Amino acid sequence: MKIYQKNKIETTGGVALREIYLFGHKIFSYKLNKFKKVMKNCKNKCDIPTQMLHKLLTENNLKIIHQVGIVISDRATIGKKCTIFQNVTLGRKGEYTPTLGDNVTIYANAVVIGNVHIGDNAVIGAGSVVLKDVPAGEVWAGNPAHFIKKI
Repeated sequence: MKIYQKNKIETTGGVALREIYLFGHKIFSYKLNKFKKVMKNCKNKCDIPTQMLHKLLTENNLKIIHQVGIVISDRATIGKKCTIFQNVTLGRKGEYTPTLGDNVTIYANAVVIGNVHIGDNAVIGAGSVVLKDVPAGEVWAGNPAHFIKKI
């Protein structure tokens, strides 16, 4: 495999931008192909199981704003039109998993663990750790998460 292709074009500063671009593009393509192979063999070992993700995106109209670091348990229940930002964890605690209602928004770095029910139209603030139920139409934030206001 040829990773590095030498097509050097000097700029006024003497930096070979095209050379750097080609090198980065080759590395990215190599990593992407490797990732595709891993995803085929991954199934339930991925952060978000692929079949579950496809169902959530198409049927439930889930919005993932920035897909980095999101972990969703394979047993979690997610309602329709939910929005999830980066680094969110919807995780299990033993046999118990979280349940999200419809139109729930979970901001960056939030963690929802265990037998937690988040009501319809609720908002979970950034960096929150939710360990107990959140009623519908409320904003919760903090570590541990607590009531902030009604919507």
